[in-house]
Amino acid sequence: MLIAMATLAALGGPADDVKLGPDAPLLVGDAEPQPIHRAVEDLRRDLAKAFGRDTPFVTSASALGREPAIVVTCSDPETARFRDPSVRGLEAHAVTLRDDGGSGRVVLQGADARGTIYAIYTFCNRFLDVPPLWFWASWEPRRVEAVVVPKGTNLRFGSPHVPWRAWFPNDQDLLRGWPYAAGSIQKRYEAMLETMLRLKLNVIDVGTIRDYPTTSTELRLARMARARGIAVTTTHNRSLGSGLGWWDEYWRTVRNTEPPPISCRDPGKLEEFWTYHIELAQRERLEMIWSIGFRAHRDMGFWEDVPDAPQNDAERAAVIRDMMDRQVALVNRLVGPQATMRTVLYNECSDYFAAGLLRPPDAPNLIWNFCSARRDHFPAADLRGYAPPADRQIGYYMNLQFTSTGSHLAQGEGPWKMARNFRMVEDAGPGPLTFSVLNAGNIREFVLGLSANAAMMWDFDGFDADRFVQTFCARYFGQEQGQELAALYRDFFNSYWQQKRPDIEGFERQYIFHDQRIARAGRDLLRALRRRQFEANALDDRGMGWYRIVPADSGTETQLEAVIKGTEASARKLRSITSACDSLVEKLPTQGRTFFNDNLRVQARFMLAANLWLNALARAMVAFPDCESWFAEAEEHAEAMRSALAEAEHGVFEGWYSGDEKFGVADRLAETRTARAQFR
Repeated sequence: MLIAMATLAALGGPADDVKLGPDAPLLVGDAEPQPIHRAVEDLRRDLAKAFGRDTPFVTSASALGREPAIVVTCSDPETARFRDPSVRGLEAHAVTLRDDGGSGRVVLQGADARGTIYAIYTFCNRFLDVPPLWFWASWEPRRVEAVVVPKGTNLRFGSPHVPWRAWFPNDQDLLRGWPYAAGSIQKRYEAMLETMLRLKLNVIDVGTIRDYPTTSTELRLARMARARGIAVTTTHNRSLGSGLGWWDEYWRTVRNTEPPPISCRDPGKLEEFWTYHIELAQRERLEMIWSIGFRAHRDMGFWEDVPDAPQNDAERAAVIRDMMDRQVALVNRLVGPQATMRTVLYNECSDYFAAGLLRPPDAPNLIWNFCSARRDHFPAADLRGYAPPADRQIGYYMNLQFTSTGSHLAQGEGPWKMARNFRMVEDAGPGPLTFSVLNAGNIREFVLGLSANAAMMWDFDGFDADRFVQTFCARYFGQEQGQELAALYRDFFNSYWQQKRPDIEGFERQYIFHDQRIARAGRDLLRALRRRQFEANALDDRGMGWYRIVPADSGTETQLEAVIKGTEASARKLRSITSACDSLVEKLPTQGRTFFNDNLRVQARFMLAANLWLNALARAMVAFPDCESWFAEAEEHAEAMRSALAEAEHGVFEGWYSGDEKFGVADRLAETRTARAQFR
């Protein structure tokens, strides 16, 4: 039974409700796996928040008295008599109220370690008022004298639809620059990993796992994931946890020799390099989903790092396939046929697949992980033109936040677009997805999309984006305005300028003008203006799809006209949304008000100012050379971008935007002021 079908039913429990007070003991056997004990630490913290003091903790069933108690159980014989044998299946779990000789026991049970962890956090959410996003929502749970668990409580959750559900924290300029985490990855990543488990995700996607010449940040994150019971995979240019950018360091510090050249014609040294990283992950006892592929250290094709690489696509695709074959053979030999592997068919690999030049190995334990299209988010041509055989394991990677043209400081894709992507992928495949991953490094801006994805990957068939957002709003902002706020969220996502019409039938919002496109367009216009030349089509895609502006799709003849018209339309919508947010925010319960402000109102205000900033710069170009007044307006809106974001900096999130590099609000303001001064 899936998460959306959790029910309350009698299970031979106590005849009456059970009240758990601050003296109710918590029983966890010593022999339970470490990740369960780590989750129990969070449970004890949540109990302390509810009651205002610590509750008793015991490790032996004989220490329980007649008073009600909480029992966490997975595999320890000490708690075997509390387990229900019907709770079985991958990550299945239950929260039940059981009778124990006349004493009520709230049993948090999983069929395996992760299932037990999910049961713990389910209890925290349902009964202790600690929702999955409590940290990012600035949530303070209610103080109570007792927690009431109703008679007949029997919350059951079967196995997830998608077995592997990952989160890739890629661009982390905000996360890394955040003063809360200064000097320590521990606090920064603990908050992230705990949120993953509360959302019932189970894989973290990291970079290079290495211990030379020092321990990499990614290896430290992987160790933290291991302690939490989370599996580890590595991204598209970090095959088997290695990275070609560390080639020289490896040979000098590990092998004590001068680095040989990286060669695709003589791959023996590459195999030695990969073997070291496989064995390192094994020594670290990491639960790995091994990433298979061959790309350069940067986000480029392998030929950037390999001197003897071929020059044409067919031969390059053949090299990639050869390296994949070698890596699969290494993993099967060193780890065993039970190992799980995945490709990442990204960028040139996606192109080669679509052209019929590349097919990954047919290994039964290899997941073919397709990716969304570059610059915009919909399934790429490789998957759309492929009919997988019935036994093919399929995965899908999608960005919520990304570097060059997408959402970064404001969420843009949204639950509806996310769901459309994954449904298209599953419909194209032979059966249920095996692997899913979302890219969101800064986290805080994208918690709605991450939450929606986690819910969908657990209960794919039962997921409905409208219903999810309504439930989300009711949970975090209160039942009374939940439906109205859900409509505002949809309005916000629909406020983005669609600068190009969809070319996939039925795919709404296929192309949108994200905040990173606004930042890039503003930079390009400012450069053109500083050159003191009028350019009606100054926004050059440079063959990369930076903008994808089709003037005719906006009913105009030039890019500048399209930008002006598109940003004006977005601004009109955003003014209405911000006005609605302003009128609603004070009506919300105190508990949800801050989160609503941070997650929707601030983002709407920021996007309003960003659209108006770009609009003013486009009008400055049209008015050239009499553009000083438009520069003055652009400067005003750049200031408004900064002040909008500042309102979300409070409490532990003080200075959250101090690391902003990718959008660069402060830089955009400085550039605007400099340009204005030149035209005075």
